[in-house]
Amino acid sequence: MGETLRLNRNGPIFWPALRSFLSVLLPLATLFQLDRMDLVAGAVFGGLTSVYCRSEPSRHQIRSLAVVAAGMVVAVALGDLIALWGLPSGRQQLVAVVGTAVVGAVATAATTAARVGAPGGLIFAFATGACANLSLSPDELPAHLTVCALSGAFAWGVCSLGAVLAGLRPQRRAVAAALEATAAHLANPDLDGRHRAAVAIENARTRLPLVSARRRESTEYRELVRAVEVCEVLLGASRVARATVWSLRATAERVRTGQPLHPPGYARPDRPLGPGPPPSRWWAVREVLLATARPRRGTGTWLLPFAARVGTAALISGVAAQLLGLGHTYWAAVSAVSVLQATSTSRSVPRMLQRVAGTLGGVVLGMLLLSLHPRVWVIILLLAALQWAAEMTVTINYAFGLLFVTPVALLVGGMMSSAPPEELAASRLWTTLLGAAVAVLVARLAPHRAWLVRVRDALDRVRRLVELGGAAPRQQLRQALVELHDAYDTAAGEVPDEHLPTEELLRVSRRAYRLLDERDYPSPRPRETAG
Repeated sequence: MGETLRLNRNGPIFWPALRSFLSVLLPLATLFQLDRMDLVAGAVFGGLTSVYCRSEPSRHQIRSLAVVAAGMVVAVALGDLIALWGLPSGRQQLVAVVGTAVVGAVATAATTAARVGAPGGLIFAFATGACANLSLSPDELPAHLTVCALSGAFAWGVCSLGAVLAGLRPQRRAVAAALEATAAHLANPDLDGRHRAAVAIENARTRLPLVSARRRESTEYRELVRAVEVCEVLLGASRVARATVWSLRATAERVRTGQPLHPPGYARPDRPLGPGPPPSRWWAVREVLLATARPRRGTGTWLLPFAARVGTAALISGVAAQLLGLGHTYWAAVSAVSVLQATSTSRSVPRMLQRVAGTLGGVVLGMLLLSLHPRVWVIILLLAALQWAAEMTVTINYAFGLLFVTPVALLVGGMMSSAPPEELAASRLWTTLLGAAVAVLVARLAPHRAWLVRVRDALDRVRRLVELGGAAPRQQLRQALVELHDAYDTAAGEVPDEHLPTEELLRVSRRAYRLLDERDYPSPRPRETAG
């Protein structure tokens, strides 16, 4: 229950909401002026490219969103082809559910592997399901896909411009998080805190190089790099003064607000200024493809059963909704995909509760708006405003996001259907409940061996590196530790505690961190501070 009600106040809010507002409003306003509101679905899903990569540095964001936009066109195209198939209604609904399930599974695996972030495979599945239920003729297909592509390109342009103008803000947030995690560990030292700090530092180090050459020469960039160096040095200290912890927290606040930093102490002058460029995130997608071809040899093997249960839950949900005659059966499949974006069952249950709670409120709001029978131009403004509100609140708590996303789905459904508002609202509510329940049930019943294998493989890799002693590549050991603890955190929500190698993980992790500390950093001098 605590996870369900938890509020997350960190991270950017205003700009992601504004860019989503613009990416939805302007394409729809253009269609309204051209009197082509029959193409609204393509414009909406192209515009939803803007909900991805909320806080990525500009280089990653520009590349990743280009791939997301292209993927959205593919998802819409698959839905359009299903709509053009011309099958009888019952079979059409079944094929639409299958398409939604397949796209949801594939997109979930790809977005998880590439660490694109929320909402993962959800929007792609939604695009396929919704477009598969359109009334399209073959001659409308080129226009529909063109509108989707142009809308996606516009969203990409808006987001890319914002990412460039954001400058070092994503890096500042990552460095501030590293400083705060380091301070938390030094205040109450334990292995869990050490790992959280190590992950935060690794995240900051991989984000820092993703800037232009001009910004790398700036004083602010150099100070951010040295602040991360401070974190790494202090993590290796056996004991620090309380004033150092306070200094780290004060420095983190200055970093978040963009204030100038004092030259931090403890950084080693013989180390190169700043980390090298990280490997492309798309190597992870390659690993998933490799795992598909050689299931026992690829490091992305665990994502295959993860994606399979997403597709299975979506398929079962959609078929059950069709058998129960709920209408809009793809909504049930999309609901299942949404719940299972969490990578473990322990995280799926809170997400299910949040989705149900948000949908209940959203259905009431959606019915109220539909009952007013707003004009088309009012619907366009409502869609943009609701999408803005959803992006403002979804990172605080998923239920708040669903409170505003649900009316968006109902308004779009109302534009594409002649069904009365109460019928649309009832379909949305019952399909959401069904899809969420099926998703959690499938997550609990699905085999969990892949999660445990991932932990053991990661543990073996760290152990082999530790056995090399001083010859172990430092960066490989750091990344192997991050992967090990990420694998363990995910498996802890899936595998019974007695099957997890917890004691061995603690023992090997301590040895690895001790090796990093002893080899790379001297003990800091008590008279120096971090900010």
